[in-house]
Amino acid sequence: MDKLLNDYLAQVENCLRPLTASERVDIVAEIKSQMLESQAKEGLSSQEILARLGDARALARAYLGDSIARSRFSLRRLLACIAFGGMAGLGGMFVLPIFGVLTVGFLFAGVIAPLAGLLKTGGWFLGFDMPFIMFQFGSYSLHPLLVLPLSLAVGALFFALAMGCWWAVKAYMRAAGKAHRALGTAA
Repeated sequence: MDKLLNDYLAQVENCLRPLTASERVDIVAEIKSQMLESQAKEGLSSQEILARLGDARALARAYLGDSIARSRFSLRRLLACIAFGGMAGLGGMFVLPIFGVLTVGFLFAGVIAPLAGLLKTGGWFLGFDMPFIMFQFGSYSLHPLLVLPLSLAVGALFFALAMGCWWAVKAYMRAAGKAHRALGTAA
């Protein structure tokens, strides 16, 4: 392979930094294999291969979107989503940051709510009053024994909302990846 194709592969790999090293290596190896096959079987020049593949950033975005959309939730994947959003354009500038922040916020609230309920109920059993932890509806405050079950339910609701936001991020990634692949095959 010549310098032109190697430079293209280096650009793609650089855009795939949010992924793990093994994922980057696999993706670059797949693209390199396609390049070598195009040279050997179809007799294409380096310029023709690059014209067929399109922009290195767009190709990396498609692979990045596919990889993120297939994965389970992790902080690393969320950061990869944010990096993808930086490359995905105007929609990614709004959709990904909003849903990314909501995912993290709901996860945090899903952990904090049950812990606060446990502290309130545990404090009541030990004779401590924790006035800063409460469920209040108008002028009515719940008894400390009712705070724990309600806080567990609220925590589960926040966790479900976080997973819903994560699903929305993955759906956006899938759609963006399909759009980029469609652009790549149209070229």
